[in-house]
Amino acid sequence: MKEYRLHGPPGCGKSHALATRWVPAAAEKFGARGVVICSLTKTAAQEIASRDLPIPEGNVGTLHALAYRALGRPTIAEGEIDAWNEENPMFRLGGSAPSVENPEITRATTGDGLMALAQVYRHRRTPRSQWRDDVLAFDKRWQAWCDANDFVDFTGLIENCLEYVDSAPGLPDVFVVDEAQDCSVLELGLVRKWAENAQYAVLAGDGDQAIYGWRGASAKSFLGGHLPPENNYHLTQSYRVPKAVHASASRWIGQASYRYAVEYQPREDAGCVITNRGSSRNIEPIIDAMMEDVAHGKSVMLLGTCGFMLRGALAVLRREGVPFHNPFRPSQGAWNPMRGGGKRLRAYLNPPWTWRQASLWVDVLTSRGVLAPSGKTMIKQQVDDDSRADELISDGDGRACFGASWDEVRGAFREGKPLEWLEPRLLASKAKLMEYALNMAKKRGPQSLMEDPKVVIGTMHSVKGGQADSVYLLPDLSPSGMREWTRPGDGRDGIIRTFYVGMTRAREKLVLCGRCTPASVDIRPGT
Repeated sequence: MKEYRLHGPPGCGKSHALATRWVPAAAEKFGARGVVICSLTKTAAQEIASRDLPIPEGNVGTLHALAYRALGRPTIAEGEIDAWNEENPMFRLGGSAPSVENPEITRATTGDGLMALAQVYRHRRTPRSQWRDDVLAFDKRWQAWCDANDFVDFTGLIENCLEYVDSAPGLPDVFVVDEAQDCSVLELGLVRKWAENAQYAVLAGDGDQAIYGWRGASAKSFLGGHLPPENNYHLTQSYRVPKAVHASASRWIGQASYRYAVEYQPREDAGCVITNRGSSRNIEPIIDAMMEDVAHGKSVMLLGTCGFMLRGALAVLRREGVPFHNPFRPSQGAWNPMRGGGKRLRAYLNPPWTWRQASLWVDVLTSRGVLAPSGKTMIKQQVDDDSRADELISDGDGRACFGASWDEVRGAFREGKPLEWLEPRLLASKAKLMEYALNMAKKRGPQSLMEDPKVVIGTMHSVKGGQADSVYLLPDLSPSGMREWTRPGDGRDGIIRTFYVGMTRAREKLVLCGRCTPASVDIRPGT
């Protein structure tokens, strides 16, 4: 088995190179069925395979999905948590775990913290003699419960395949792994084992962007081992990072004690790196500068190392009715407040309405004085009928559903007072849901609800792969992050790489924000 590594620094088009050169070449030589494409998410893998290549659907996805098939689709333990909790109340699990939103071990329950640590130990392949005693005790009970019920947990899928399954499903000739630097030690062990029975493997990634240590990933595991120089391929032109940002980010990543340095060229644009006196506790100067960028048509990111560091910014953005989102993590509600109220208000502000549109905004209104008897039932019936759901509501049907309110609400639109009609009729239980969207419409105009927000907010982990014209970085660390920062080695390197990822999201301007506590890193130029 040959292993090739495709090293793609920020903005150099690594996934594009896989999709347009590496995967087509493999499919041409070995046939589409002979190629397997893996990434951390199925969506990412599908993007590589979607370039008019007839790669079978079963050959594209996550490593866990392949392992699940290889083991005959066992029952997944994480889907049976209620049973675990009933039998093991002292180790109750609440479903909380480290994530890109908060890459820390969270402890909604004692069991959550122990489970998270056990998963990290297993993914790092840490000898059990080095585990904490309480984690060992938890894991012993967890494994016994899984065995007694013939369950396999997600990490066990990889472990069992590594021990018992010699080849990937379908016996592929070529194994392509994107974002390989984010695979755990355990996962890369399985990739390399399965690749032994293939013609070759392509591991694409960037060791300088290996920031998933919280899930057991390791830059050393991706970059380690003896590999002939000719098996390393470098992408050397960034299509995102401008000169000033490239210079600052390159100095910063140079602090890492372990790395495989790939020299790459910035865009021709000069770009800039500046500071802002604001901080996570004095957020207004940062928000003011962001809004000035937005006024000039720029896209903006505000990034922190952990989600809780963004709470002050989120509160101000909501209070001021500033449109923001995080399209890279749509399931994170705090970063995507338009999902509920915004969708409903957009539907309301776009008359004439179809039945489907009306069902959205009627859902937040009190029925008394707004709808005719059985009005909501009639609307639901029309929406459930696929042939009528997207028909415009006629005046006759409108009066049948809304009674006198039908003419009242349309009159409010003619007078330019649609919000004044809507607000007093909101259900008390829906007021909070609608608050942010209404605030946006009042302060930024109804049109702000119809446009994609220019502001993205989230953690540096969450926007990996994204970019914005202007990027604002908060330098704060969590207590555990600060402990890692003060100790040389992998933990400190992980923090250096995290800020490097944040810096290299910037297409034009990088803004380094102020420190407000000793638990922060000086990321200013020259430090």
